[in-house]
Amino acid sequence: MQISERSSQVEASKTLQVKEKALELKARGIDVIDLTAGEPDFNTPENICRAGIDAINKGFTKYTANTGIPKLREAICAKLKSDNDLTFTPEQIVVSNGAKQSILNALFAIINPGDEVILPMPYWVSYTEQIKLAGGIPSIIDTTKTGFKLSPNDLTDRLNSRTKAIIINSPSNPTGIVYTSEELAVLAEILAKYDVWIITDEIYEKIIFDGLQHTSIASFGDLLQKSIVINGFSKSHAMTGWRLGYSAAPLSVTKAMAKIQSHYTSNASSISQHAGLAALQTPVTEIEKMREEFEIRRNKVISILKSRDYFSFAHPQGAFYFFVKVSDVFGSRIDNQVIDSSVKFSAYITENYHVVTVPGIAFGSDDYIRISFATPLEQLELGMGKLISAMDNLRTLKKTN
Repeated sequence: MQISERSSQVEASKTLQVKEKALELKARGIDVIDLTAGEPDFNTPENICRAGIDAINKGFTKYTANTGIPKLREAICAKLKSDNDLTFTPEQIVVSNGAKQSILNALFAIINPGDEVILPMPYWVSYTEQIKLAGGIPSIIDTTKTGFKLSPNDLTDRLNSRTKAIIINSPSNPTGIVYTSEELAVLAEILAKYDVWIITDEIYEKIIFDGLQHTSIASFGDLLQKSIVINGFSKSHAMTGWRLGYSAAPLSVTKAMAKIQSHYTSNASSISQHAGLAALQTPVTEIEKMREEFEIRRNKVISILKSRDYFSFAHPQGAFYFFVKVSDVFGSRIDNQVIDSSVKFSAYITENYHVVTVPGIAFGSDDYIRISFATPLEQLELGMGKLISAMDNLRTLKKTN
């Protein structure tokens, strides 16, 4: 018996594979510094937890409308208007089991076999695989030489008759870059000329630094009519385990997404939806405390990386990741093994220094590794120290090989 061709074309998540390696070491009694976390290391705010408990106690444990409870969809519309200057009606909202499902809903709704989806690289690990699952073709643009941002020239050169959509992620996973309003305005002007859907993934919008403000590309001109806005509660409110995300889109797309979701998951958890409603009513100060702590950690990692002149990295202005170039030590030979990829580099520091990072190849850029600073400052400093030790050792070995 054979498995489907679709499943054979999709790669397993490399971020989850690395996580499994960390758990294996821990099971062997080894202290591991895990710098792979894709989630805040803070507890969900108390008022949100209480709302979930209240939902259970009051019997809100049944199916809801496939697209989400009305009050939550209304609150999401209010949030999009006040925070992003985007006008949607509740009928244009689909609440889902996390932003990841919202993206897949969108791709299934708009992609036909052979359609191309423009994807700036480095990209979040699941984008390419979700595009392929939907029958599309990732049209990847390397941004490592343009400041990790999509340049207007590269975008213009890549758009063609086969282009069906583009995915924009700001703040970005894995680089933490943030597009300015001016940069988005230029991209928006180009995209306005083409019949192309814009999937804008804004899941990290509340984790932003240096006094910057998040801007949605959907807010420019008439792009709202061709934009699918993706967001959720995982990062902004430390609710990863609650599995709650949402999309906002033109009604034709929303209806298609709702129809698709109705057949493979139906509604998001009724309990999580009530908690999500409370999340949208959470005082800004609660969210700001988490953001401020992330900024402190980011600044500490920057100072550590700058202590060595051989480090090159994307300067994160949002999210909680560093994308650090390590290819300078590729070619180092250890016990007849050559470190010649981000996978081998990550395996080396995991086995020898017990520091776990994510290979950059997971995000399309093999010269890099991703480091998460969603971990307590003491552990973060210790892990960065071990990374420096590993780099120093490999640099020495490369010179003597």
